[in-house]
Amino acid sequence: MRVAILGLSGCDGCQYNLVREEFLSFLRGRGIEVAYWPLVGAEEGSEEYDIALVEGSVISGRDLEVLKSVRARSKVLVALGACAILGGVQAGLGLSKPLGSYVRVDYYLRGCPIEVGEVVDLLDRLSRGLPAGFGERRFDHVERSTKVVEEGILKLDGSKCITCGRCIEVCRRVGAYVLNYFRRGIETEVVTPYAEPFSSAGCILCGLCVAYCPAGAMSYRLDIEEVLQGLGDGSVASAYVEPEAVASLAESEGLTPLQVVAAIKALGFKYVVIYNPLSELGQVSKVVVARSPAEKELLRKHLPEARVELPKPRVPPGAVYVTQCPSWKASGLRAITTKELQLALRRLSYPTLGEEKPDAVLWNRNGSPLRRVGSLEELRKALWEGLHLGIVLEVCPGGCLLGGGQPLTLRVDLREVLRERESKLNELAKLGDLK
Repeated sequence: MRVAILGLSGCDGCQYNLVREEFLSFLRGRGIEVAYWPLVGAEEGSEEYDIALVEGSVISGRDLEVLKSVRARSKVLVALGACAILGGVQAGLGLSKPLGSYVRVDYYLRGCPIEVGEVVDLLDRLSRGLPAGFGERRFDHVERSTKVVEEGILKLDGSKCITCGRCIEVCRRVGAYVLNYFRRGIETEVVTPYAEPFSSAGCILCGLCVAYCPAGAMSYRLDIEEVLQGLGDGSVASAYVEPEAVASLAESEGLTPLQVVAAIKALGFKYVVIYNPLSELGQVSKVVVARSPAEKELLRKHLPEARVELPKPRVPPGAVYVTQCPSWKASGLRAITTKELQLALRRLSYPTLGEEKPDAVLWNRNGSPLRRVGSLEELRKALWEGLHLGIVLEVCPGGCLLGGGQPLTLRVDLREVLRERESKLNELAKLGDLK
């Protein structure tokens, strides 16, 4: 039996895994001739092969030419390893395709790298004329029935969900209890109760499910392209940016707060205002301040007896509000999240950025002392102790610096992220008497 072993575009790891005594002694013992294997110096080849083991994926025209040639000259063609079967990691970037996209593949050997024992077993059975048990798949494909829940700015795409439960955990942590597991076993999925719309399920639109989802199953509507179009046609001129948004972008992009201001202007904004909606508050003694519509909705559900005030951002026509909380996107404001702004900023060249001061800074101007709490439990305790200060509820774990609309970061430890963002926020506060 004549065998060819060759690689297309890839790391050749599967072939290197075959260069061991277990495989070579098997070939000698069965009298199998390796007619072509450039990796070990067998480069002459022949007109025909009984079996061709092909590693790698198709990236170039040369890859395709070699693949079609070996397919035409081989009785059996085996896709060797993950790259040959699925296209490899490069397929995720649209750079390659698996062998089966171009030619008929008779057997698939999975792995990265492949298991030598599986290669030996396949060749052993084929050399003895026995049926081989390695087909296109080892198990029958079972497709889970999934649901899509889409309403307003939020969407849950069950087909992308890996049922890790992170969204469920954070939803419970803030007190919303909107998402949960449904069914059992392989049919398990994450969904709202009875797949109800988010509004009737009690969603507060904090966006934390989106921030915590590792698979993109949860998403909110992106409006950044519309804003960029407005910059182009002149309908948008100003950006009112929350301080926490500037600090978080400075951390995630490795910039100073003033470089973030310069970057926003580089997108085409004529005016950049550092704007905290708490600056709109009057005297707030003996009142609970909802930091965003998300907190207001949460308080309405759990503490309807509390006196609640939600500061309404005064964003003029021609301005866009950049916020850490997606709930503002559903409030009627022209708003985008910090994460959306991050997507636009990454089109710029950061090394060429200087620093620019904002055109205005609007922080907590009334000077009323505010006590910040981060959960309903903390709030209930503060209310039990008696209100002497205005209380601001920031329900996202870690506060607004880790809000549901904040940007992606390369740091893994959220405690480190929070410390760095707090440092950037303090740096921003030095622009004036902002506290």
